[in-house]
Amino acid sequence: MLSELGFPVKFVNWVMQCLYSVSYSIMINGCPTKPIPAKKGLRQGDPISPYLFSLGMEYLSRCLPALADNPEFSYHPRCKKLDLTHMMFADDLLMFSRADESAVKPLFDAFTKFSLASGLEANLHKSEGSFPFRYLGVPLTTRKLSFTYCKHLIDRTVARIKSWTSKFLSYAGRLQLVKSVRFGIQLYWCQIFVMPKKVMKEIQRICRCFLWSDTDAKSRKASVSWEQLCFPKSCGGWNLKDLTVWNKAAVLKHCWALALKQDRLWVRWIHAYYIQHRDFWTIPIPNGLTWSSRKIWHNREVFLQANGVDQFVQAGKFRIQKMYKFLHPFGVQVGWKRLICNSHASPKSTFIVWLAVQNKLATKDRLISWHLNIDGTCGLCQLESESLDHLFFSCSYSKEIWRQVLIHLGVTRAVLPWQEEVQIAAKRSRSKKKKACKYSIAFIESVYCI
Repeated sequence: MLSELGFPVKFVNWVMQCLYSVSYSIMINGCPTKPIPAKKGLRQGDPISPYLFSLGMEYLSRCLPALADNPEFSYHPRCKKLDLTHMMFADDLLMFSRADESAVKPLFDAFTKFSLASGLEANLHKSEGSFPFRYLGVPLTTRKLSFTYCKHLIDRTVARIKSWTSKFLSYAGRLQLVKSVRFGIQLYWCQIFVMPKKVMKEIQRICRCFLWSDTDAKSRKASVSWEQLCFPKSCGGWNLKDLTVWNKAAVLKHCWALALKQDRLWVRWIHAYYIQHRDFWTIPIPNGLTWSSRKIWHNREVFLQANGVDQFVQAGKFRIQKMYKFLHPFGVQVGWKRLICNSHASPKSTFIVWLAVQNKLATKDRLISWHLNIDGTCGLCQLESESLDHLFFSCSYSKEIWRQVLIHLGVTRAVLPWQEEVQIAAKRSRSKKKKACKYSIAFIESVYCI
């Protein structure tokens, strides 16, 4: 096969030497056995295996187009304009023909010819089924993507969360895990489908419960709203992504691709069967589109409201982040943003200070306001009622702690009320000088320890 494809003899010999010299050893009690020669060439996981597989598929790709000359073969009704007989991605193969025996037989004969030449055979148990079915890890369906179809995605999110619920992570650790979980979801699923809002809300609920309660079950009241968590750090948030808005921004990339007739098979297919040389921006939404395609078409109004697509394109590519910023305007910048954005302190300490500057710590006065029956006396000085302003730094105990830290930093001044200390620390954190960095770190870590 390599020779027929035109590869040099020397290269073919190199490849065949890789096949002939393969051997395996099994570890038994920490010691490898004698090498076992591989009688049938490569195995899954061998570095050269994907390349040879692609070469094998090239033979199949040359066999299938020849079906056009077979009078018994008939194209699928939605594939003839593009002469489309098959699509391949890695080891997944989709073949298309008219659904009758006379058309399927030539298709099967071409695949049988490939099987005899390569030794690769189709697994018929994996080749039969009905919609919806899984392809490349996601469900394919002609109908609206339902909550049931996305159950696998939710289960994966729950499993990922549950695997960490017993690790006793800090707020910062749980926040980082939430970011990684949501990041994986938005990069794959949200760029392919118009996701049901119910699914997005359920994933958000799971992540919110885990962040504030270290569990995937129903959580107590969140200290800060999820909307604020989605703001940038400069606006008082943690730059989480609003999945619903991100999904819409990602789907608009498909809308942009349709308008510009990019050289992609699915774009050429829609132009061939639905747009047909008309203007994408003005034609009515065609009949016969799938639910997701109609949703993409509806979203073209966003570009019209934004006066075109140019502001979302950079270096010839559509930037989802630019569209996300357009659809999800950020809040007002906060005065203490540098304290969080430029923090060189530990993440867990920075998160606690972030709560403190917004008066969201669970101090005793707040717990009492939530109708909890507790003693409101400060647990450090045992003299006054505990509140944020008392704890930082009206309390004699915490005041002495911060006074000693200031002395260690070489700062000779009296300890000021909380809001003034925050302003000083925020101002110091703007500088990149070593002394200023030490001050902001000391302030954040002191607040965390108190």
